[in-house]
Amino acid sequence: MILLRRQRLSGMALLLVASLLLASCSRVSLVYRNLDWLIPWRLNDYLHLNREQKAWLKPRLQAHLAWHCSSELARYLDWLQRLDALLQQPRPDASLLDLQLREVDEALKRVAVQITPTAIELLRMFSDRQVAELFAAIDEDNRELYEEYLEPPLRVQIADRAERMEERLRPWLGSLTLRQRARISQWAAAMGGQNRLWLDNRMRWQEALFEAIRGRHDAAFAGLLSDLLQLRESYFNAEFRAAYPRNRRALAELFRDLLTSADDHQRMRLRRRLHDLQRDLAEQVCAAPLTAD
Repeated sequence: MILLRRQRLSGMALLLVASLLLASCSRVSLVYRNLDWLIPWRLNDYLHLNREQKAWLKPRLQAHLAWHCSSELARYLDWLQRLDALLQQPRPDASLLDLQLREVDEALKRVAVQITPTAIELLRMFSDRQVAELFAAIDEDNRELYEEYLEPPLRVQIADRAERMEERLRPWLGSLTLRQRARISQWAAAMGGQNRLWLDNRMRWQEALFEAIRGRHDAAFAGLLSDLLQLRESYFNAEFRAAYPRNRRALAELFRDLLTSADDHQRMRLRRRLHDLQRDLAEQVCAAPLTAD
């Protein structure tokens, strides 16, 4: 039920975590076993690597995946077990659900720290042509996001937000009741013009990233990129920085109310999917962590 908006440039980090926590496919183990080719395939949408760069990246990616499997999967299992216990309550505590959501942010930050050295060195290898292609791809992505999330009138943005939430919840809860759909609509309306605030801050972060990449051969580049990947919230403006925890709390309260009103069939479906996810993660056999050199 964790809803994460993937940020394209940190695709390696988010694929590692979101592929597991979202459990969007029927077998998470299938996704996890194939991350070594899924990640380069996804990154190719934005980072067009030459043969030498791909050869350089391959052992480092394998080392990151080995680290992730040996260091992070146990954390996810613990997270899922605590979530399962929380969801068994007739009325789950919204503060504890909020804590679960915060732990997802922390998981993403741990992966960001792990991949930062690789990102620094890889971007330093980029030619001016590769950088220009990267920037153009991101600009195109932003145009598509603008058309989808900002061009429609606010009332349509709110309706679309509610519809997306319903679509994300159905695999977990099945058919939603009228009461649950009304609660989702209430949440979507309360978010108001969040789309603009989110996209403005996304582009604010990207501008800082573009500036850093232009100076990728400067001594300050490593520090700048580290901050961009690991301290992303420091690039939020004051309004978004204040809204972020408030919106996360609103999401936790939405989940609390949906679960409180869930019938026995919905609860059984949710627990079955959680148990399937736990089983898939527990079945993973991790290789010993590798070194990139």
